[in-house]
Amino acid sequence: MRRAPSTFGLVLALVAAALLLALALSSGLQRRFGKQVMGDSYGRLALATALATDELASRPQDAAARQVLASLRLLGVQVSEAQPPAPSVRRIAPALVAVARTVGGLLGDPSRVVVTQTPESQLWVRSTRDPARWIVLRAPSYRPRLLDSALLVSLIAGLIALAAAGLAARLLTRPLERLAAQAPALLAGAPTDAVLDGSPREVRRLADAIGDAGERLRGAARERELMLAGISHDLRTPLARLRLALELGDAGDATRRAAMVADLEELDRALEQCLAFVREGRDEALQAIDLATLAGQLLALRQQPDEWQADGPAELVVPVRPTLLRRALGNLMDNAERYGAPPFSVALVREAGAIELRVSDRGAGAPPELLARLGQPFLRGDPARGGGGSGLGLSIASRAAQLHGGELRLANRPGGGFIATLRLPVAAA
Repeated sequence: MRRAPSTFGLVLALVAAALLLALALSSGLQRRFGKQVMGDSYGRLALATALATDELASRPQDAAARQVLASLRLLGVQVSEAQPPAPSVRRIAPALVAVARTVGGLLGDPSRVVVTQTPESQLWVRSTRDPARWIVLRAPSYRPRLLDSALLVSLIAGLIALAAAGLAARLLTRPLERLAAQAPALLAGAPTDAVLDGSPREVRRLADAIGDAGERLRGAARERELMLAGISHDLRTPLARLRLALELGDAGDATRRAAMVADLEELDRALEQCLAFVREGRDEALQAIDLATLAGQLLALRQQPDEWQADGPAELVVPVRPTLLRRALGNLMDNAERYGAPPFSVALVREAGAIELRVSDRGAGAPPELLARLGQPFLRGDPARGGGGSGLGLSIASRAAQLHGGELRLANRPGGGFIATLRLPVAAA
């Protein structure tokens, strides 16, 4: 498998590329600006030299003029009656072209200026006094020295850029390396402040996210362990009764056979609740349904529907997860019948920004020490409120509320009884 690049290498390459690009742009702009400055300043000097030489060449009898011309020849300035030669190289230096353009512009006639490179660079300026006479100025070539200087400067700047890029990359990736080294500890629940002192805000947020993910994983593992323990406990008793009944040959007796069927139904309900708890209902799509109709359907399925009463509007259509909400509301009604006492009530209340489904009874209520723990998986009510059940009903209802962006509220009623409230925000629903 191809090995992926490290974060340090990627950041180093990115920062180095950015610095080298900035250096290249700066060098290009500097060359362009330097060419303009050279063309303007050197062009004016070249024109002044050509005009002065032309004036001196027009006075051949003047000894002083001849002496000055001899000195100018030593400096590379000559007077020629020949025509400018054709360039023997393909490309003329851009700086010399800029000088010629400046000279031609100042003379008002660019045709009087010719640039040659054979390979020596020369600037030919036609005389204003004698069209057959040319003033030839040798342009010294600084190209090799400039090239060497540019290479040296680029090399030094590149080394500095790489050093700066390496330092920046190390400063950026060191917190990530520390985070990678501490990730197992964070997943195990270690505090983030102790291992990430001085780290950037984004790294701390990532560490917090890893810690939250670890907490969720540990919670899921605890729930799985608790669910397996609960299933084994719930299945052991009815299975033992079924085995004993089969060994005693109770299948032939109608009454005992009905008890066996009841045990099987109890097993089926326990497994159904466990599967509903595991699936959670996250994949179910939102649908607009009438909660009043849903509550009426669930009331019609009660064994003693006369013990129930419904309160609320005749119609209340909201987008919810129908199957999940039906199971949650059904579990609350089952809990009311199992642990409470009639009269039972289902109320639909629409408040500002929220909808509440309240299931209440007039039983003994829940002990205060148990009330805060209700809703935990496989936690059953105490014997004072009855028995049976899988201990997942309130957990499923709580998850249903959370998946709808709401919450499940459990409380004892004044005067005796218990009330469970599914509160669903209208915006979330």
